Amino acid sequence: MFSTIYIHELKTWFKQPLFYIYTVVLFLLSVTISAIAVGVFDSDNVTVTSAIKLNGAVGIYSLLGFFAILSYLLIPSIIGGTIQRDFKNNMHNVLYSYPLTKWNYLLAKFGAGMTMSILVVIASLIGITIGFYLPGANEELVGPFKIMNYLQPFLVYIIPNIFFYGAIVFAITAFLRNVNIGFMFVLVMIILQLAAQSSVPTMDDSYWVELLEPTGDSATYAQIKYWTPEEQSTQLIPVEGTLLYNRLIWLGISLLVFTGVLFGFNFSQNPSSLSLFRKKSQRVTKKNFGTIEKVVMPTARQDLSFFGQLKTSWIIAKSDISYIVIGWPFIIIGSVAFAFSLLTMLITGQQYGTDILPKTWVMLEFAGGIFSVFSYLLIFLYSGLIMDRAKAAHLNQLVDATPTKNWTLLLSKFIAMLFMVATILLIVILSGIIIQSYNGFFEFELPLYFFDLYVINIWDFIPWILMSLLIHTLIKNKWVGLIVLLVLAIGIPPLLGAIGVQQSQFIFNQGAGSPSPSDMNGYGSGLARYFTYRVYWFLLGIALFALSVLFYRRGMDTNVMERFAFAKARLSKSLIAILAVSLIGFFAIGGYIWKVNNVDNKQISGKEQEEMRVNYEKELSKFAKTPQPRLVAVNTFMDVFPDTRDFKAGATYTFVNQTNITIDTLHVNYPDRPTTIDLDRETEIVYDQEDYDYRMYQFKNPLQPGDTLIMKFTTENKPNTFFDNNSPVVDNGTFINNSIFPSIGYNDQGEIRNTQIRKKYNLPPKDRLPEPDAPGARDNNYIGGNSDWIDFEATVSTSNDQIAIAPGYLMKEWEEDGRKYFYYKMDSKILNFYAFLSGRYDVRREKHNGIKLEIYYHPDHIYNVDRMMNGLKDGLDYYNDNYTPYQHKQVRIIEFPRTGGGFAQAFPNTIPFSEAIGFIADVDDDDNDNVDYPFSVTAHELAHQWWAHQVIGANAKGATLLSESLSEYSSLKVLEKTNGKEQMRKFLKVAMDGYLLGRTVEQIKENPLMYNENQQYIHYQKGSLVLYAMSDYLGEKKFNNVIKRFAEKYQFKGAPYPVATEFVDDIRAVTPDSLQYLITDMFETITLYDNKVKKANYTELPDGKYLVSIDAVVTKYRADEKGKSVYKNMSGDSLSFTPEGRNRALQSLPLADYIEVGVFGEEDEKTGIEKVLYLKKMKITDISNTFDIVVDSKPVEAGIDPYNKLIDRNSDDNRSLLNEKKNNN
Repeated sequence: MFSTIYIHELKTWFKQPLFYIYTVVLFLLSVTISAIAVGVFDSDNVTVTSAIKLNGAVGIYSLLGFFAILSYLLIPSIIGGTIQRDFKNNMHNVLYSYPLTKWNYLLAKFGAGMTMSILVVIASLIGITIGFYLPGANEELVGPFKIMNYLQPFLVYIIPNIFFYGAIVFAITAFLRNVNIGFMFVLVMIILQLAAQSSVPTMDDSYWVELLEPTGDSATYAQIKYWTPEEQSTQLIPVEGTLLYNRLIWLGISLLVFTGVLFGFNFSQNPSSLSLFRKKSQRVTKKNFGTIEKVVMPTARQDLSFFGQLKTSWIIAKSDISYIVIGWPFIIIGSVAFAFSLLTMLITGQQYGTDILPKTWVMLEFAGGIFSVFSYLLIFLYSGLIMDRAKAAHLNQLVDATPTKNWTLLLSKFIAMLFMVATILLIVILSGIIIQSYNGFFEFELPLYFFDLYVINIWDFIPWILMSLLIHTLIKNKWVGLIVLLVLAIGIPPLLGAIGVQQSQFIFNQGAGSPSPSDMNGYGSGLARYFTYRVYWFLLGIALFALSVLFYRRGMDTNVMERFAFAKARLSKSLIAILAVSLIGFFAIGGYIWKVNNVDNKQISGKEQEEMRVNYEKELSKFAKTPQPRLVAVNTFMDVFPDTRDFKAGATYTFVNQTNITIDTLHVNYPDRPTTIDLDRETEIVYDQEDYDYRMYQFKNPLQPGDTLIMKFTTENKPNTFFDNNSPVVDNGTFINNSIFPSIGYNDQGEIRNTQIRKKYNLPPKDRLPEPDAPGARDNNYIGGNSDWIDFEATVSTSNDQIAIAPGYLMKEWEEDGRKYFYYKMDSKILNFYAFLSGRYDVRREKHNGIKLEIYYHPDHIYNVDRMMNGLKDGLDYYNDNYTPYQHKQVRIIEFPRTGGGFAQAFPNTIPFSEAIGFIADVDDDDNDNVDYPFSVTAHELAHQWWAHQVIGANAKGATLLSESLSEYSSLKVLEKTNGKEQMRKFLKVAMDGYLLGRTVEQIKENPLMYNENQQYIHYQKGSLVLYAMSDYLGEKKFNNVIKRFAEKYQFKGAPYPVATEFVDDIRAVTPDSLQYLITDMFETITLYDNKVKKANYTELPDGKYLVSIDAVVTKYRADEKGKSVYKNMSGDSLSFTPEGRNRALQSLPLADYIEVGVFGEEDEKTGIEKVLYLKKMKITDISNTFDIVVDSKPVEAGIDPYNKLIDRNSDDNRSLLNEKKNNN
């Protein structure tokens, strides 16, 4: 009987169009996504590149995981549908009367559903594979075909997860006879899956999440999060540790659920129900006893007027709203979303594990991202459910027979869906207020909550509601309608992008994302553009609604021709008018948008930009070495007009021919805005290419060596319009740097560096920066362009309620014509790197050892001004004591809006600092795991006054070691001196994590630290680790003396500029022979460790002391530029050790390394700082090591490299809690 039912179910499914629709849609979607990923559409779009082989196990897992989520959404329809069909068609009573066992029945039904679900996913897998090998695919993105790369993700993830989802959906459908609840369960689980995936990267200990997240994705992330491109391309995902346990746990849970169905199901049972308000049962009794009574019926009134139809629509809408909002599925989903939002808001914005204050705009950031995706899924689902509600209740014929207008019924659905979205947005508000209250922060800003969500964000959802109503009107099956909507939302945009459609006005409901508020600058200029697009798409939505009215299904089923006939008959004058007005408005606004984007402004596609960069290099790179005069002085002005968001600027540049040859042509890069350039010599423009904004002026009389050239220019923004913002000026907090000004000479930063793209266009291989010893590499520094150290003065004007700031000292301030003017002049030479700021500020002023300290901040952002001021003071003290003297008489921090970026940046004596970092940090001084990053970021930016503004590296590999790495190291030492070593462990661990994650997405090649090519994960994260470790190994004073001597040698020096190799040589010179390996490991190569405490215990000795025994494993290896591990040195030597009980040997480079071993006691009750009982560097020569250490106090924890000073991909196992070992003597 099993085989009979099973085969019958398969045949039934193979006869249904639904299976083929699911299969074909997922197949085509997978082919499309796969083809886009490997660059099949490169001829119409930018070149697709990837650091990994996409058909490796990790690549297949990632792509297949996306389609797996779609397939999970289909499980209720497929697996739930196999048993729901019997209930729906009222065949279960007949079927259950047959002589069959429930085991055969259930096993056959479930087995058939599983088979069909797996076939749908197999279609995706086939589609992915075909996409890899379509004509035009980039061969460099696809590795050799290996069947296990496909089988492993399918067997380890897809089948077990389908079994899990299928078992629970099958149970829900069998007992509740409601496949919709099964779908809600799947949706809830997907929300939990996304919540787990988003929280795991921020968790210090994700062990339980890895075990309990049902799909295994969190455990997989933990396994492969630090994998290099080489490992991601070549290795299978190791099914071990928490991933293995996770798979076994959830397979067991799935079996338990399904076994429960097998034992709990009964052919004679009635369906269970879930009801929020269960009515009390009443006994029915007969009361008339045969008496004939007169029944008085109420008077029936019909109001078929327009307002009567609106009233009817509202009555129906209330019923639909009740069905959605009071239904258990939505309550459960809403509760899960509520918990998810609380969790997400709790960790939003953390830096170094330190919270930021839960400002309202921080809470509102949650309204986007995953929560929006969740809202769209509910729209796609519930629009189908309420459109199908009457039919599901077998009332559709009755409803269709009423004189209710089509638009009345559809309007009621629209109102219900809008109310549902409003309810979801209310969850955001409630979550935000709860999190704010939990943190003791009561600046709720309720008007901002409601304005942002109900005036701005809600418009994002309206067009999709209207589109959903049309799709579910045209398509009878709600599950097919759901799939079509998912394809429209997920599949069509990337396909359009792949074929070169990049203007958002041609991609449904896109264009000008929701503007985000700033405390300083509100919504800026973004609202006008945003609402223009919203009205544009809303007008199209009205047209879609009108089409829904025309094609609305009523009465018996009809074919396509009959539906068009009905639509024609329904085409009334009012509908024609609505269609005409909405479409005319849609095309009118669309035409305006197109005009602004394509006529008023030059629209350049990504493909055209790529080709332009290629042509720029091919045409102009021959001038890269052409001698040009050097900029020696700048006298500039900047007029800022905050009210109109305009600026007008200009400068007088003084150049000198510092070469020993004549210069006959000046090469100028000019800004893409109205600009005038005047030279004090007679010239002729011999080349002017607007595509590159590049111009050549040929001198009538060439510049002789030593000659001076004066350039005067003005530049201003194009006029701002209602829709188009052409200026960097904002109402409050303008921040503009000198990149908007003309520059001299060929700029190779415009060249393409990706090796795959260069190969495609027949460009020769070229690194991002030249080698330090390459000819000419030391002629220019990496910041100032065609200049060395310049004289600088600036006049900045702004509105009379703002303060304007530029580098230098305020020499004069005045008001004229209702505007404020500020004249700044620098008393020493600076880099050609400066900025202008203007805002409504409060100012904190102090003086420290003769240096004026100023912080310009938004009046509401007083929270961390003291911390930042302390960062300036402590930083000045440390740097002046350990390096060269500070070169300026003042230092200023100036806040700017977060919409301008979430960073701080150091200009001469001037530090712009985003409101998003530091100013609103919520540092808990009682929590040792909290990093005081307002203090540390301030110290880092202040350090740039030495490392960039005193010593500036050549424009060569390793340049940022001399600026970013040294500044980060400097700030770490200030933080350590102020707050103690305890915060260092957290900071170094975060830095190590940033480095290890950064190298996983390296697109070109990873370089050793001293050859880094401005790679942030290397010069920031790795650089801080390495320099801190070297200071620890050599001693802080000795290491700082090396830095000081280097600074004294190159302070304010021009060409030849210093290079990182020189600095490393200076370190090498003071490093003892026993530690010379550190230079090789930390600077010259990419070297990593795998240090682990295998076992640790302690024994109390008779004298009251404690013997601590530590078994530890130490391995060291190197990596090449793609991350391939190497365990042999240049001589071919290596170490090997096979642990007991294992067949696979551990390998390592030869070891003669000094690594810290530590023993720690209990935390101090007052400070919470652990007591260090023992900490010493020990020479390690073997992989397997045992340490016996005697300490005076009771130990709690022991570790090898316990402070994470060495780069270790699994630093969590460096420490271990100690177990007491009883002394049998």
